[in-house]
Amino acid sequence: MNKSFRRICGLMIVFLITYSFSLLHAGDKLPVETGRVFIINSPVRNLDEFRLLVKQALLLKPYGKVKVNIGALADKSFHEIPGQGSPWHEYASSNPTPFKFFPHPKLAAFIPAEFVNKNRQFLLAKANILRENGLEGAFMGYEPNFLPAAFFKAYPSMLGSRVHHPRRSAQKEFSPCVSVKETREMYAWMMAEMLKVAPEITSFSFKTNDAGAGICWAHWLYTGANGPSACKGLNMGERVRLLMNAYKAGADKAGRELSIYMDEGASNFSEEEKRDIEKYLPLNCYFRSTDNRGIQNIGGTLSSLYPVTGIINPVALFNQLQSIGDHPNKTIFIGLRAAYDRGYEPLAVSGLLFEMIVSALKESPAPKGLNATLQQVRLISDKWAGPKSSGELFNAFVALNDAMIYKAAALPRVHSLYWGVTERMINRPLVIAPQRLSKEEEAYFLTYVFNVSVEEARMDYMDIHGSRGTVTPGVVENYVQRINSAATLFEKLDDAAPMKDFFHRMALSLRIHAGIMRSCGNFAAAQVIRDRKKEVLSGPVHLPDKETSFTGHPDFIFFNNIMRDELDNTTQLIQLLEQGGIKQVILAASPVYEDRFLLGPSIIDQLKKKRKIMLDHWQDIEGYLTSPFK
Repeated sequence: MNKSFRRICGLMIVFLITYSFSLLHAGDKLPVETGRVFIINSPVRNLDEFRLLVKQALLLKPYGKVKVNIGALADKSFHEIPGQGSPWHEYASSNPTPFKFFPHPKLAAFIPAEFVNKNRQFLLAKANILRENGLEGAFMGYEPNFLPAAFFKAYPSMLGSRVHHPRRSAQKEFSPCVSVKETREMYAWMMAEMLKVAPEITSFSFKTNDAGAGICWAHWLYTGANGPSACKGLNMGERVRLLMNAYKAGADKAGRELSIYMDEGASNFSEEEKRDIEKYLPLNCYFRSTDNRGIQNIGGTLSSLYPVTGIINPVALFNQLQSIGDHPNKTIFIGLRAAYDRGYEPLAVSGLLFEMIVSALKESPAPKGLNATLQQVRLISDKWAGPKSSGELFNAFVALNDAMIYKAAALPRVHSLYWGVTERMINRPLVIAPQRLSKEEEAYFLTYVFNVSVEEARMDYMDIHGSRGTVTPGVVENYVQRINSAATLFEKLDDAAPMKDFFHRMALSLRIHAGIMRSCGNFAAAQVIRDRKKEVLSGPVHLPDKETSFTGHPDFIFFNNIMRDELDNTTQLIQLLEQGGIKQVILAASPVYEDRFLLGPSIIDQLKKKRKIMLDHWQDIEGYLTSPFK
């Protein structure tokens, strides 16, 4: 028995030595990412605020390795946006990518030096804060990102896939081809430079085939699979491996260990491509959850409720957190950003999110099911509201979660960002004949409507980024009522509630969000009528028909009621913002930063202008549809 046991042990030792030697011989290393890892993504642009976020993140340190993204740009990439403007380019104008911090010598001449230096100093300042607090850093961006046309004119062999969206872009753009050796050498060099000066960065993650980035011959490229004929024969797994190995080569050159993640949820690939990518992943590179490493994405409500902030949904979060301890080696991405890095959750929200994460981690193994989630919500309600208001807060949380579930099922494509902000439904006037607005009346909003065609932006309220939006009648109204009902419950917290002020502000945020969604519903209903009477509305203005009609044209009163509801909604939004709600909305720091994804700082004045223009054009409908005669 003893001899057999020794023989087995000896064979195992030989196997392990042989296996280890084979790994070293192949140039591979052991996994660098072990245990639980938290990666926090918040594009904070104020260093004092970032320092406070890092202090909050220390709460997670007893439960795993904590990394904070330091790759946010210090400034918008104004130089990337064509002079005539281009909606698609604004997606990418805040995209972080290593070349905007550490451009390769071939590329440096085509990127404004002042822009690069500002980004680099910002990244290094954040790295110093992480070092002071004993935390690691992450870089989260988009790759391979499009490069200036002048670069490809100088280096045509590196020209890769066309990545712009044909319905959203006024100018074509290309990313570099990763199958070209010079491209990979350039990527490796930039990664090495970044890791040499910012060794705190131990993780690099990116999304692709979206918002400015794309890989050759990917099925989901906006213009269809395309790229150089020379690399057409590669499968997607081989392409991704080439890209990831370039980053790994850069890390090796810098003498640093690096874990690499490609965002499976946000990167656009076909199912076949996803399976192929998994087969070719190098060591320490991750795409989906595997036996070796689990990956989970959690976050707040901002991505759903932007531009309104200050809202938490503990029912949804605790439900997500039930699986946080299921895998011994799990990477948890905590997303606190929205609108392509234009906004992020305030410290008041991130602090509560971290507190809830810790609360869930303390229960090991975590209880499963709805009852377990609701029990955690009850406990946190007791803490935040006190004994007298605990029940009110719990009911408010449940009502809010129910409203969000309803929206996900009934209004999945009606989004306060893509409808309310990028189509400027929140602050543009709702009128029967937009062509009758003067240039002066259009000036404050039309530039910011997401559309490559000024005429379509002016005339089609339901052109949503090049496709047609629709809404089932009554569904938006139902959702708005649910959100306002939840707000009423949050407002009922008594003065003794420890976090009364936070939840009263949260109620204000919910009512503003409801107002934005109400605008979306009104514009959708108005466009149905405008579509129905398209020929009449495009014809000449004329006096009302002289026929006697108690109701007039069937759409006359209907449209007037929609206009009136939007006018009242605008007045209520103005009141909410003037009552302190302005602090709950993400706005541009100055007018120069207002764009299709970011409302301007003068939003209250713009809403007042909207209201005036609507009243000035209230009778325009009488020039097209028969009015009542009583």
